[in-house]
Amino acid sequence: MSHLSDYRSLAAAAIAAIATLAASGAGAATLVNNGDFANIGTIWVNNTGLGSDDIQSALATPPPGWTVVGNNEFWFSSDNNYSGIASSPLNGSMYAIDLTGQTNSKPYGGLQQTIVTTPGQAYVLTFDLGSSLRWNNSTTGLAALTASAAGSSQLFTLAPSSNNTWATETLNFIATGGSTTIEFLADSSYTSEYTGLDNVNVSSAVPEPSTWAMLLLGFAGVGFMTYRRKAKPALMAV
Repeated sequence: MSHLSDYRSLAAAAIAAIATLAASGAGAATLVNNGDFANIGTIWVNNTGLGSDDIQSALATPPPGWTVVGNNEFWFSSDNNYSGIASSPLNGSMYAIDLTGQTNSKPYGGLQQTIVTTPGQAYVLTFDLGSSLRWNNSTTGLAALTASAAGSSQLFTLAPSSNNTWATETLNFIATGGSTTIEFLADSSYTSEYTGLDNVNVSSAVPEPSTWAMLLLGFAGVGFMTYRRKAKPALMAV
């Protein structure tokens, strides 16, 4: 009975450890500063002369925490839903970035930010990509941007289905150093006049629930076999 008790204790400890790891991974905070663009700083101005409540930076001034790549940052306020465009529904902030700029002049610009990372650690970069029928033709005017981090790079496109279409995109990468620069650059080869960026997050990659289940089964199997090997001599002695 003592062996069975030891096995049960081992299994309970494994379950508790896995649950703790899963909870800590799931609740990890994002590493990105101002990823929801809630902070617009002090230089951004309201373009009331354009007949809307959109907000634009002077001389491509980036939102706090970010650095400009190229030019053409244009901020839309979701207060009045200019042309139907608002921030991503998954974002609590009322602001989002349009990487094509006010005048849609090519080449389009982008934003980047350097975050603290652990070398060799796997991370997940998520962000919301926005498109709009008001500014993008549904067949040729796809919202398009390239997301990059630590040598991983991918082009993301989104066809609009409404004046405020958003989709969550994911890029996986492995950090190569103590810091990693994440970058979003609107793709100028597309005819899009609106490429929205919102709700940027980076978090450490953690196993999926199915992986946790497999790990748990593995711990249980090893523990059970250990119990059987220890219990068998005792049963034969009887």
